[in-house]
Amino acid sequence: MQEEEKPVKLSMEELIILFFNTIAARCWARLGLTRDEYGELRQDLREARLGIDVLDAVLRVMEDELDEDMKRELEGVVANLKLNYVNQYNKTKEAKT
Repeated sequence: MQEEEKPVKLSMEELIILFFNTIAARCWARLGLTRDEYGELRQDLREARLGIDVLDAVLRVMEDELDEDMKRELEGVVANLKLNYVNQYNKTKEAKT
């Protein structure tokens, strides 16, 4: 007889990190740099910017709760997303001119 799997109980911090990583993955997809969870490759900079702003806000709220390594990792994610947003934004502006 197979033992029944018990659901994983996430702490609030773990749940927020899961949320953070899910939104970050969608941001990369909306920057047009990766495929989304549906296999689509499309750019939507408005959606990417919204997601990046939300991640930035979550990080500010969480920064006192995170250990230094996790804080540095999440800050790196947000910084990389911001840099790539600027690059993609500039590319779309150049393409229109």
